[in-house]
Amino acid sequence: MADNETHYLRNFEDQRYDAVYMLYFSLDIDQDNYKDDVIRPHVRASVINTCLLLECGANCLIETLDLPKQFFDDIDKMPFLSKFEFFLNKVNPSQKFDRGALVVQRVKELKTIRDSYVHQKVKKSKYEIISSTVSEADYGCTEQLKFPRAPKKWRSEHAVSALKAVNDFYNEYLLNWCALNTQQTVDLLLGSKKADLANPIGAQIDFVGGLGRAVTEWGIDFKFIGKNV
Repeated sequence: MADNETHYLRNFEDQRYDAVYMLYFSLDIDQDNYKDDVIRPHVRASVINTCLLLECGANCLIETLDLPKQFFDDIDKMPFLSKFEFFLNKVNPSQKFDRGALVVQRVKELKTIRDSYVHQKVKKSKYEIISSTVSEADYGCTEQLKFPRAPKKWRSEHAVSALKAVNDFYNEYLLNWCALNTQQTVDLLLGSKKADLANPIGAQIDFVGGLGRAVTEWGIDFKFIGKNV
């Protein structure tokens, strides 16, 4: 490697593994060894890292377009879905970015889940009697993914649902709508070199441990980065 070669730091891979392994830990950890609840903190960590994959991915795609700085700064301020739509218009302009598609609606909802967690505001709800000894305040669930609006009620199945929603979106968006191959997508999201869609380097990621369980247990296949299933 040349001394003057530029390294590109893309955090997508780190966030993906944080999302996946926090989910695994939430399922495998022995709660009996701890006084406090340690399962749901892992669930929440998985969900939030999954949500971050959307903004991170959108920024990775926009960066590769080599836009003039002022124009890039303007695009960088756009919502993440608008960034995806902008990139699609550049690489495959004949393909519509369908905001009504289920895969888009689900990741849009994930963004609201992420925002409500990061930008916390006080909410109020009347207690409901669950049993003679238990009362609970119910804040309802989201429409698409059925996420409880109270993060303390998130369970492992919600983390699975979030990860699957992001995976399904990227599969549809990158492979079908943008019509990219996995060499190109790996360079865009995971590579440490400048991404060149006309001359992709690509990488074989099937040997990377840790993703197989998500494939076999939940059908989260990671096809958009070339995972063989």
